[in-house]
Amino acid sequence: MVDLESNMKKYRRMFEEALSSPEAWMDGPIVEFTEDLCRLMKEKNLSRADLAKKIGTSRAYITKLLGGNANFTLATMVKLAFALDGAVHIHIADKRAVTRWHDEIRGQVPEPGEEERT
Repeated sequence: MVDLESNMKKYRRMFEEALSSPEAWMDGPIVEFTEDLCRLMKEKNLSRADLAKKIGTSRAYITKLLGGNANFTLATMVKLAFALDGAVHIHIADKRAVTRWHDEIRGQVPEPGEEERT
């Protein structure tokens, strides 16, 4: 019978080793970006085919991007965001930090419940 504590130490060490690699940190930003794209597409009632047409590519390529199966370049990210009247904002923080985004549109009054809480 294998010692549970020994297994836990082994898995903890494997997890720590994985997090020390840049590759382990790539999925989070990709997921966040694709979720933002999907949100904007829904808000603007745009299909994958519509977005593909706006950036001059195929629907299949958009499907691949939204599935997280493509390596995004900054240029591609900006092109996609721009097609949705959006902008890409890049922020570098300590690995241990939790980052929360709050978007404000200049000159627009927040709707009730959207005001920043103190």
